[in-house]
Amino acid sequence: MNDTPPSVGTLEFRAAMSRLAGGVSIVTSADGDGHPRGLTATAVCSVSLRPPLVLASVSNHSTTHAAIEATKSFALNFLGRGEEELARRFAGSTGAKFEGVEWETGPTGCPVIPEALAICECVLEQAVPAGDHTLFVGRVIRVSVNAEAANDPLIHFAGAYGALSSGGSG
Repeated sequence: MNDTPPSVGTLEFRAAMSRLAGGVSIVTSADGDGHPRGLTATAVCSVSLRPPLVLASVSNHSTTHAAIEATKSFALNFLGRGEEELARRFAGSTGAKFEGVEWETGPTGCPVIPEALAICECVLEQAVPAGDHTLFVGRVIRVSVNAEAANDPLIHFAGAYGALSSGGSG
């Protein structure tokens, strides 16, 4: 007898997960030849303060995945309000994603986007297979916080980009 409960369908799962608001990041790395690679992600989070660790979930089929595996490094670029075009560009699977985008090479060799709200540059600590993705856990070796960037993060919810409202209670 199989004790594994049945799974929900892909469409049902996507519909439910679209209702989970997520901050938008661009995960970047460089391939073995130094060419920049990147993708848009909302499955990114802090894991630990001591040591400083972050996690990024990356599709096994992306060129960014292959670059992270090859170089053992990646960067998280947290996007702010007004950077929807950048998020859309990096969400695609084709095209010259970095063409016309201001970027620099960080100490890890990864491309970083200076206009981002903040950047975490990481060396790979662990790669955990998880279905059609890999959970890359990185030790943060450098951070950069952009004091001049918009203070509101770019959010993805129900298939659309938005920002936090200014109001709220404490």
